[in-house]
Amino acid sequence: AEERRTRTACFIFPEASGHINPSLALAARLVKRGWAVHYLSAEVMRECIEHTGSTFSNECEVAPDICRGGMTYFEAYERLRRDELGPDSKAWEARAHLENLLLLKKLPGTIEWLRQRNPDVVLYCPLWNRVAQLASLCLGVAHVAIITIAGFGGFKKILDEFLTPEGASVDDVRELYLTSDINRSAIDELCAEPFNLSRSLFLQGAPIYYFGTDPPFGNTLGKHALVTTIASLRDPFLDSIEEEDKMYEELAGSKLHYIGPMIGDPGMLRASTHKAAWTEEERSLLVEYNKHPHRRRSMLRPSADDDKLLNIVKKAKSLGRRICLVTLGTVVTSDRAAFGWHGTGLGVSITGKELVQSVVNAAIDELGLKDDDNIDSSISADESKAPLLVLTVGQQPDALDGIVLPANAIARASVPQIDILRCMNSGDLFVHHGGQNSTMEGARCGIPVVVCPTFSDQPVNAAKLVALGVGLKVDRPTSSGPKSVEAYRRQICTAIGTVILDDTFGEEATSLKTEIASSGGEEEAECILLQAIDELK
Repeated sequence: AEERRTRTACFIFPEASGHINPSLALAARLVKRGWAVHYLSAEVMRECIEHTGSTFSNECEVAPDICRGGMTYFEAYERLRRDELGPDSKAWEARAHLENLLLLKKLPGTIEWLRQRNPDVVLYCPLWNRVAQLASLCLGVAHVAIITIAGFGGFKKILDEFLTPEGASVDDVRELYLTSDINRSAIDELCAEPFNLSRSLFLQGAPIYYFGTDPPFGNTLGKHALVTTIASLRDPFLDSIEEEDKMYEELAGSKLHYIGPMIGDPGMLRASTHKAAWTEEERSLLVEYNKHPHRRRSMLRPSADDDKLLNIVKKAKSLGRRICLVTLGTVVTSDRAAFGWHGTGLGVSITGKELVQSVVNAAIDELGLKDDDNIDSSISADESKAPLLVLTVGQQPDALDGIVLPANAIARASVPQIDILRCMNSGDLFVHHGGQNSTMEGARCGIPVVVCPTFSDQPVNAAKLVALGVGLKVDRPTSSGPKSVEAYRRQICTAIGTVILDDTFGEEATSLKTEIASSGGEEEAECILLQAIDELK
């Protein structure tokens, strides 16, 4: 009878598509197998979560004191930063002072939310939702992290990328974290009644601006952590995976499981691009499809248009046409200050808009039908031998400003990426940003790539794919202005033309597909959840 009872899992994930998406495939599997799955996340994620059969709770409701007015956790953090440190505080200073204070404010409501659902296991993002780990420890519940980067070995490089433009170092973070009165007071409260958490959890910094080295992020994980890559593609902290595994097990009490991508069943809805806020003018334009054709039935909602798009792709393949799928991820098309549509990263570069449009224009330059500006015809798969271009450009109203779509191109704010990749093969092309999910999904389907990384782990992933021989990369410019935009566009054109004409990229992509196909994915992830539950008995 014990084995037949309904198991309950609680998933706690942020308002970040790349961090939540792998969990959706696992949630859908668990629901189909009789589990009850409950999510705590941002409202914008509701539809893709409920599409899995899981129940949804808004993160604002469990922390009303910091999420006044319906703010998300990210927005609440920014308000806390202004209130405590002032509007001109630097990002790294704010993290050192406030990360644990925010955890303290989120923890009571999270504990109560979990207590009401009485989960067997908690699954969470250790980078953005460490509160899930702390709440699980308070309640004595099994907890498993999903690491949505390819391991922590490359994180020092990522951290330096964030710190250097602000004139700071890891040592600066460490010193401020250890001396901040705000931080020390928050840790004191977290380690006292009623939480009674161990101080060892807070000795090496907090997620994002973490300065620990033995092992990296070890104090943010449970006894098990799922890594959404395979062992041969991990970003190593130590050269020997055996030594690295031993270090995590001995010093952090955590086992890392390289399970590969979790991609789910065909037709599964995923979190996609979204804007943080809409003006009234932008809302009115949402329905004016002739003015904004890329927004046809987009955002996060499942729609008949996805099926229509897939049918176009399938018809094109049946006619022997090549598919070129272009996507630059959800961050560069967002409203984020540094890395979004109008941002230039953390240094001098072209804007997010210029980057996306350069990539789109390069694909059109190299593969588009010429002398045809009829946008309406772009939603039909003609019977020519021209490649079919599927261009994912995000929600911004000016995404297609100045771009003329040829008749063999379709532009959308968001597309069912994995379902399209499933229709493609080694003769096609996937142009993407090098995000962890796109990297693994494209590799899982055996598609040659051109990678145009923007920030964080993306340059590392891009270099990895180039080293494997499955494609080429074009780095983000380190200068701004029209000449930089034009040079970037030409470099992408050259890369696309090279990969399209050289069959060896497809051959290597097929080999990588075979290697990844043996990874465990959601099936292995469920086994690990059950193991974590059993170990706590």
